Amino acid sequence: MHHYYRWVDLAIALLPSLLFGIMSLLLGGFATDQRRQNVAVLIGAGLVSLACSLMMGGAWSPRATIWGALAGLMWAGGQVLMLRAYNYWGVGLTMPVTTALQLVLNAVLGIILFSEWRAPGAMPLGVTSLIFIMVGAAACSWQERSGPGPDAASRRLGFLATAASSALYGSYASMLRLVRVSPGEALGPMGLGLLVGSVLVAFILPRPVPLRGPRILPGIIAGGVWAVGNAALLRSTRAVGVASGFTLSQLGFVIATIGAMTILGERKTPAETRTTLIGIVVAVAGLILMGAAAARE
Repeated sequence: MHHYYRWVDLAIALLPSLLFGIMSLLLGGFATDQRRQNVAVLIGAGLVSLACSLMMGGAWSPRATIWGALAGLMWAGGQVLMLRAYNYWGVGLTMPVTTALQLVLNAVLGIILFSEWRAPGAMPLGVTSLIFIMVGAAACSWQERSGPGPDAASRRLGFLATAASSALYGSYASMLRLVRVSPGEALGPMGLGLLVGSVLVAFILPRPVPLRGPRILPGIIAGGVWAVGNAALLRSTRAVGVASGFTLSQLGFVIATIGAMTILGERKTPAETRTTLIGIVVAVAGLILMGAAAARE
């Protein structure tokens, strides 16, 4: 029976990867005005986060509310930048790079702030895993000079937007851990922060078209899909550990990268396709090594 529950815990830990990958494909496949899409995503994510919090029974202390709402605002800023990155260089290039950057950031913060990877053999495994992930991400984003992908300027802007987004996406969990606000306590306040973020985005971003219009429903659904995945991630961090849970949640880039080529029609040359597939294998191997490093803690 114990082994059965362990497999259930691992299945739940992998669920965010599926949902985060689906979210990326929804946003890429139903692109619309940036302001409209961002507001839709944040509304969907905020409302579903609040609903998940009610079902999970998280506490709403003043301290958790402040820090959780700040985490929601950080995610909202990351989402705005992520959609900008999709626009610059596509889903297929954004997702492996943001996965690598977030994992590296979390590893560095874990080592510096929380003294992780101190167990025997954990540091070599962790460093090797980061090298694999970075090499895999670089392979996934490699482009031939004569290829059909984005030009040099778009790639540069896409990388900058992805890096800035990854800093916000990848640091809010460590911030909550640093101030000792549990994931369950933070979920509801995060939803509140996301809804506040949607209002701020509606006022700050340029307004070339009205908020109401076509393709707003897929954005709301995408935000809701992320919120369910986030709730599953928070649950899995209690069951299998923070490092392992976060690592398993990042496999969604495989779905997004392959889906970008097969569903969204983001074109690659045969050489780019082969290199991307090799990069996916290398990055997944790195994720497995990182999970092994976390298991030694």
